[in-house]
Amino acid sequence: DLKNNLISTIEPGAFHGLSELKRLDLSNNRIGCLTPEMFVGLNSLHKLNLSGNIFSSLMNGLFSELLALKALHFNTDSLICDCNLKWVLQWARNASVRIAEETVCAYPSALQGLSFRNLKENQLVCAGPLELPLFELIPSQRQVVFHGDRLPFQCTATYVDNTTQVHWYHAGRLIETDEERGIFVEDSIIHDCCLITRELILSSIDIDASGDWECLVNNSYGNSTKQVEIVVLETAAPYCPAERVINNKGDFRWPKTLAGITAYHPCLQYSFNSIAFHNGAEESKAWRKCNRTGRWDEENYSECPYSQEVTQVLHAFSQMHINLTTVLEFSRQLTAYTRGASHFVDKMDVIYLAYIMEKLIVFVDEVEDIGDALIEIASNVMLVDDHVLWMAQKEDKACTRIVRCVEHIASQILTSNIQVISKVSRNIALEAFMIKPSSFTGMTCTAFQKISANSDKSVVRDSGSWEANHHPDLHLNFKCNTGNLNGSLVNSSTRNAVAVASVHLPQSVFSQSSAWQSVDNSTCKLQFIVFRNGKLFPSTGNSSNLADDGKRRTVATPAVFAKIDGCSFGNLTSPLTIGLRHFARGIDPIAAFWDFDLLDGHGGWWGEGCHIISSAGNITTIQSTHFNNFAVLMDFKTVLSFPQYPGEFLHPVVYACTAVMLLCLFASIITYIVHHSTIRISRKGWHMLLNFCFHTALTFAVFAGGINRIKYPIICQAVGIVLHYSTLSTMLWIGVTARNIYKQVTKKPQPCQNSDQPSYPKQPLLRYGILAIPF
Repeated sequence: DLKNNLISTIEPGAFHGLSELKRLDLSNNRIGCLTPEMFVGLNSLHKLNLSGNIFSSLMNGLFSELLALKALHFNTDSLICDCNLKWVLQWARNASVRIAEETVCAYPSALQGLSFRNLKENQLVCAGPLELPLFELIPSQRQVVFHGDRLPFQCTATYVDNTTQVHWYHAGRLIETDEERGIFVEDSIIHDCCLITRELILSSIDIDASGDWECLVNNSYGNSTKQVEIVVLETAAPYCPAERVINNKGDFRWPKTLAGITAYHPCLQYSFNSIAFHNGAEESKAWRKCNRTGRWDEENYSECPYSQEVTQVLHAFSQMHINLTTVLEFSRQLTAYTRGASHFVDKMDVIYLAYIMEKLIVFVDEVEDIGDALIEIASNVMLVDDHVLWMAQKEDKACTRIVRCVEHIASQILTSNIQVISKVSRNIALEAFMIKPSSFTGMTCTAFQKISANSDKSVVRDSGSWEANHHPDLHLNFKCNTGNLNGSLVNSSTRNAVAVASVHLPQSVFSQSSAWQSVDNSTCKLQFIVFRNGKLFPSTGNSSNLADDGKRRTVATPAVFAKIDGCSFGNLTSPLTIGLRHFARGIDPIAAFWDFDLLDGHGGWWGEGCHIISSAGNITTIQSTHFNNFAVLMDFKTVLSFPQYPGEFLHPVVYACTAVMLLCLFASIITYIVHHSTIRISRKGWHMLLNFCFHTALTFAVFAGGINRIKYPIICQAVGIVLHYSTLSTMLWIGVTARNIYKQVTKKPQPCQNSDQPSYPKQPLLRYGILAIPF
């Protein structure tokens, strides 16, 4: 019994003379090298226990000297069951040797835990990937060193067979000894027949040594690698400053970091995070690289959860698998959740919704209610803040993808069995038809917004009230009439509804056979869509060459989409007529359509092929020679939109008080001018008092007479400038007066002057004049 003796080497013939030995227990030692010569002389040995040693394989013919052997144990923590052990099964079967049940495979992972004696020979193969019981790199962590330092590395791995080799690589290049550069690659050393080690020494590290250094272990059927990063610093390396970064993953405070170093920051954990952090799991981290010039460079926050619960929920929605069984319930849950879209503040919220809608659109033709859900979700997205939509469009064209999904609904639902579809929602309405070109007589579709019962009837005439004051439950909806009559939008409104947009498609659109060609020679798909505003069409680039001519015009009307699918068209010989009601005041209107291909696919408004034909009140009528999304753009910035006062004048008390104050001030000014010779006051005080009274009176008079003059922008701007000047002047003279009074109170009596000293006349510091205040 030689177990637990830390035996590492057994010399050949060590058991010579023990021919009657029946059992030999060498378990739980450190034996790695096993050769047939070790067992010479053990002619009567029946049982051999080699378990718990450090070998990972057994050489072919190892037990050729043990002719009487009947039981064998060789379980180890590193036993590799591959083709190199196939001979053991054959030998055990031929020699009637029983291999212990507890002898199990440790590697490869496919055979891990299986009893060796129960394996088939075809399971013992030498095929990749290479799995090593031991593979370590010392040092294994990132090394930060200075130029000229010495750094040794040691790579150790399990020696599987005689084809096992170790190589060093840097930046993808094989490294060999280079004395001029101070690189020394030592020869491989094999320890105890089971481990192989190769050392790399960098005796004088240069800047070029920065990067990943890799140790590669390979044999005849695979390879495995480990790497370590080296960061080489100059003697006087700069630092990246401490910085605070706030993004949609949280609030990160990055410390002052040495140039060339990658800083790591643990992800912030939130109470509503559905993925709890478990003890023992690797902690998620964000990282930033500080480049060699001392500036923050690359960064990565992808492993961290979102800081907003909404974003986490929508991200979870986007990861869910959808099929025909679950898609309806999924769409209903998402629709309900997006009703609170007005509180979405992250661009990723919109991006995830665009991704989910693209997943849902494929089920529209198979599940009836998916189209309604998509319209409702897109309508809810229009409640999101304009800037959030702009960022989502700029980041991932999210708004364009949402609009595309809405436009594809009709083309997938309309079939020979479904001739008409109508979808309504708070901000989007869709109407689509199957039409026959041969019998088409023209069509006019008008989009209405219902008015709540207690609304003012003047809402129809007011250019903004219909959009700003509509009830959340009052949806947009279409009313379509066939025929070639072009109903005016002005006369389309009713007592309980206001017409916000209309589209007229003339009969002559199909009149010339050369202008169209039906795919199935019988039917086409005609659809109209109205968007309450232009929030899903944000322009993300420089618009100097687009429809607004660099004037930064904004969509002032609903956006209307018209299209015919199933028929090929060029430019229309008879134009579409679109009527649009403004929801805001503006000037300099221009007709435009949304071109999805502009600005590298981000889209933009373009005016080619459409123009304004009339404008009456808050309704503009345009015509276009092609199908697309249309709107009217206007300049809002030069139009003042102050809230209206109850009347044209201020409250009478304001005028009465102003009059009393002006009388008092002017009385004081006139009194001092007329009686200045008899009033005992210093010249400085006299100047200050008159200036103070004059500018105070100017402030009161301009405020009372001009504060509500907002009809003309120039007058309003002039009033603001004068008030600015007079207010600052009044405050200045108050300060100067206070300073002068303080000096008079604290003034000490002057000593008598010598008679030979000349007296100088006193000069006033301040005189009459206009105080120049920079604007």
